[in-house]
Amino acid sequence: MRRTKIGKAAASLALLLAIETLLTGCGQPVAPAGGGATPAATKPEQKTEEAKTEGSKEGKGGTEQGTEGTTEKGEPVDHGTLKVAFPAGNIRISINILAQQKGYFAEEGVTVEEINLMGNNALTAINDSDQLDILTVGFVPDLQAIASGYDLTFIAGTAVEGGALIAKKGEASKYQDEDKIVNVEAIANASLGLVRNEASWVVTRAYLLDNGISEETIAKIEDEADGSISYYAENTETAQAVGKGSVEVGFLPMEFALLYADAYDLEIIAPAGALQPDYVCCREVTSPSRLESKSDAFTAYEKARIRAFEFYKKGETDQAIQDEVVKIVADYSGKETDYVKTYLYEGVTKFATDPNETGIVKYVDAAVKSGALSSAAIDFGSYDITQNVDTSNYEKALKELIAENADNTFYADLLKQYEEANTL
Repeated sequence: MRRTKIGKAAASLALLLAIETLLTGCGQPVAPAGGGATPAATKPEQKTEEAKTEGSKEGKGGTEQGTEGTTEKGEPVDHGTLKVAFPAGNIRISINILAQQKGYFAEEGVTVEEINLMGNNALTAINDSDQLDILTVGFVPDLQAIASGYDLTFIAGTAVEGGALIAKKGEASKYQDEDKIVNVEAIANASLGLVRNEASWVVTRAYLLDNGISEETIAKIEDEADGSISYYAENTETAQAVGKGSVEVGFLPMEFALLYADAYDLEIIAPAGALQPDYVCCREVTSPSRLESKSDAFTAYEKARIRAFEFYKKGETDQAIQDEVVKIVADYSGKETDYVKTYLYEGVTKFATDPNETGIVKYVDAAVKSGALSSAAIDFGSYDITQNVDTSNYEKALKELIAENADNTFYADLLKQYEEANTL
């Protein structure tokens, strides 16, 4: 159970999250607490010496044939420009921030123009205009947009997991189980509180069904008239309700579970990811027409993101790299260093570039059963969501990296993961 470092985490999170709102279905704060200016896009021909040096350090220096970002004659390759959502102050897109700031996009020959859009405005921009090529955060809103007639395609991942079940301090053990992670009977009989469509409840609901709780019991729990569940407008209200004892078990994004732990005497029962490992959260989405017309640019874009993901992961075991990652993201976003470190490396979020088609299908099924998509204009219970998934550019990017870096075990492991998570 995550009960360590909560005081420190809450202190830094409190400085920045208290005034932020959430993106429905993803659990990510979307407004900057004090975010700085958005850097200009880096063009391939503007690649800095620092970026070149770093690429060489990480085994990406290229060859005389120019396997990365150059032609066989050593001339710079320009795969064109992609307009990508970089919501101001949002650090759930840290992999993209790293890819831009480390020069990886430029080295792979794609210009990434940062666009400060998200939510419905971003979805509209992808569907109806040339303002945006890739939306980087969100998932349930994307599904709802598809139901409304938007022609969207999921192409890769941004983050997975990120939710928590919470109880009043001293009460969490009542709802824990050594064998099943959570005591399903205790959860089913508790009073529950959440913001409607909270992902951690969607996941918990599916887990209860898989472990002996009947559909009839779940339906009764979710009937507001029965009094077993309370829906709140904001996560703060959920935390307050659990702290006051108005409800016994709450469901929150992990950052808010940590933020409010001390303020409202809360503790974590279990991370939602323990109930469904790697459940999908933020996905990258585009339109089929853009993917087709800019295919080479999308492949180069994913190569750069995978390289940035590798650099981030190295920070888990290399303190110097972790310090560099934290500094890059903190400087870029304008957020406090302690907050960024907590968010990136202390269990608040879990990054993943893999498209995870299997996870998308599984989450949609759970969301349908939870009622999270009940207002959708189409029936996701019978709709084949795989027609809105295209993993080909991610796969091509990964295989190109492996061909260029035959001894790189990280890329080889990612390919194994890809094959397991994208075969239906």
